[in-house]
Amino acid sequence: MLWRRARRTPDVPSGLRDNRNINDTAVRLALIHNPRSRRNRRDGKKFARQASQLLGDGFLVPSSHDEMQEMVAELARRDVRVIAVNGGDGTVSDVMTAIARTYPADALPDIAIFPSGNTNLIAQDLGFSRRGTEALQQLARNSEILPRTRRRPLKVSWPDGGHETRLGMFQGSSGYARAIAIAHSPHVLRYAPHNLAVAATLIGAFGSLLWRRQRETWLAGDELTLETDGVTVVDGRSFMFLSTALLKLNLGSWPFWNTGKAKDVGLHYLHVADHPERLLQATWALLRGRAPAWIRESTTYTSGRAQSILLTCKGDFVLDGECFSPGSSHRVLLSEGPEFGFIHD
Repeated sequence: MLWRRARRTPDVPSGLRDNRNINDTAVRLALIHNPRSRRNRRDGKKFARQASQLLGDGFLVPSSHDEMQEMVAELARRDVRVIAVNGGDGTVSDVMTAIARTYPADALPDIAIFPSGNTNLIAQDLGFSRRGTEALQQLARNSEILPRTRRRPLKVSWPDGGHETRLGMFQGSSGYARAIAIAHSPHVLRYAPHNLAVAATLIGAFGSLLWRRQRETWLAGDELTLETDGVTVVDGRSFMFLSTALLKLNLGSWPFWNTGKAKDVGLHYLHVADHPERLLQATWALLRGRAPAWIRESTTYTSGRAQSILLTCKGDFVLDGECFSPGSSHRVLLSEGPEFGFIHD
């Protein structure tokens, strides 16, 4: 993810002038802005001018991941209690990770998410419906009374210690990682936002099953071992694996189903075995949030909830649209992260 530094300008609409000293109040608001997010590339310059005038030093545009980590550490030293994120899922994941590394675990700030990225799955569940100046005005004036939803993100850790722990909301391996890699290619992203590109890629991937060479590559999947709460539930080949800490996805799709626990307990996961039966029918049903009896009874499709998931797979995995390596041991541990308060409208 690319960043750049903020530039200040006196250009600010009259509706914001009364709020210029917002950081002198008990709210202590900061905003992290990603100018490379898809929607911010269209109108982010105007918003940046206005937000900079309103928030002063509380308006942050990091030029790198390291600089963002330093900026969040400074917010922690100042005990800033509300951090807004103007970007997509990858930016939100980066900010949550930086917060968890710098703030005391028992004093995390509240997060407000403005949907401005290539993917906005997190904002759809936990963020603002508005974005830009309108959302910032609402947050600055009403942050103390706006509703908050408490939620634990998905925490990814590497048992071999090869990488630092990261926080996110939506993870995928095997076929999902392949689809994301294709969707990230310029010829796909050029024509569609990331979420639409992924959908188009998946449809194209399923269409390629009609051709023998592509069909076997996708259907054979990857070797994968899945342990949930210490119990091995999968040891074989995987067409696709998904896990999430979200409670809803875009357009009503929900490829998981109830296994008896409360919906907000643990991580939701779905595993699709290699050479899955009735794949197109299952995909159509799950994308509409339905899991008919034949799917639930099939050994091909396994869904559930767990407090911890140990995943062993050689291939890269995706966390909120960003690809990561499983490290030398090919193992990652998925669990619940610290609890955040998400402010929304």
